[in-house]
Amino acid sequence: VFEQALAHIQSLGQDGITGAADGIATFVELSVPLVSRLAERLGLPGHRPSSVDNARNKHATRACLKAAGLPTPRNLLIKTPEDVEKAIEQVGFPAVLKPSSGAASLGVKKVESAADIKEAYQEIIDELKTLVVTSGALVKGDPKTQGVDASNIIDLSVLCEQYLDG
Repeated sequence: VFEQALAHIQSLGQDGITGAADGIATFVELSVPLVSRLAERLGLPGHRPSSVDNARNKHATRACLKAAGLPTPRNLLIKTPEDVEKAIEQVGFPAVLKPSSGAASLGVKKVESAADIKEAYQEIIDELKTLVVTSGALVKGDPKTQGVDASNIIDLSVLCEQYLDG
């Protein structure tokens, strides 16, 4: 996709109708990393790819905030079911589970016990595995939904973080 988009953008202005690109924009959240990389390659204004990646990944965002000396909730990235026990020990309860690369509160669950966290983690993973990308958006897949299997595109890890009331 990157190389195809790059070639199309680079060809602008060669047809006598369009001009060369002055910038690139997207209104689709999943395309922001692609757009940042295209802008960087073409020397156009835009967000740095590393900044986009850190902003779109909740665990990376927390790490950047902590590195900057800002207060952050206790958190742990759950990559496998075995990591759930580590999250219980490190984060405690109440806690919130959320897909590290999700959006629009999709898959966000508050948990109050070890039983809750284990059940919620599996529910989130099961839900993430049903998502497809269609028209640039993540949607729950069903037999009628046309799209690309999102598990090949998004990170299936889950952030467990301390619940902050308010």
